[in-house]
Amino acid sequence: MFKQKEYLDWKKWEPNSFGQITRKESKQFSLELRSLKLNPPMRILEIGFGNGRFLTWARLQGFDIEGIEQNPLLVESAQKKGFLASLSSENQDYGKEKFDLIAAWDVLEHLTHDEIEICLKHVRTALVPGGYFVAKFPNADSPLGLAHQNGDITHRTAIGYHKWIYFTQQSQMKIVCIRGTKKVIWYRNPVVTAFKSLNWFYRKIAQWLYSKLFLTHYKTDYFSADTLTIIKKD
Repeated sequence: MFKQKEYLDWKKWEPNSFGQITRKESKQFSLELRSLKLNPPMRILEIGFGNGRFLTWARLQGFDIEGIEQNPLLVESAQKKGFLASLSSENQDYGKEKFDLIAAWDVLEHLTHDEIEICLKHVRTALVPGGYFVAKFPNADSPLGLAHQNGDITHRTAIGYHKWIYFTQQSQMKIVCIRGTKKVIWYRNPVVTAFKSLNWFYRKIAQWLYSKLFLTHYKTDYFSADTLTIIKKD
């Protein structure tokens, strides 16, 4: 088993850097969640908060945020920064109708198939009616996702489009979207902005052509290294 301290050293997650977030990372979270029209002080739970970037983003936006994490060193770091954080346990439930949003950024790939199903069952119970679950994980349907999926020794499950459809159906929740991650393309440097914009434009063209020619049944972004999905509890 990968040791907790060695894993944090490998990730370069130092206690003094916990919760630090860059301008680009902040924009990324805002882009991914903008369509949900969340309003502070809605209650949010983050499953597997890692180095605390989303915790910080949510706090800065005025949300009532709390998190759970299986690494006790990260829980300690979060508590020292004033976050409501607790140690997660196997088959843990998250409460009943407590949260407007539950987030799992780069978490589900660390779980087995059975664990994902159990997690989603608890998510559904913990969400208020009309609440959302958002998750990001490596895109197992694209070769661009291989480096993310195989780049961490703790990753256990590759999740593609059809597998996620199955998990969502088992959870008895409704799919809002399955797509690639959004790209931050506006930068202070106009040259960087121009380059990022062209990259985004050509990728969209390539995605459209590929879907029309080869994957007419495929509804997510083949040219994204990660998948972003949002599901809703009715």
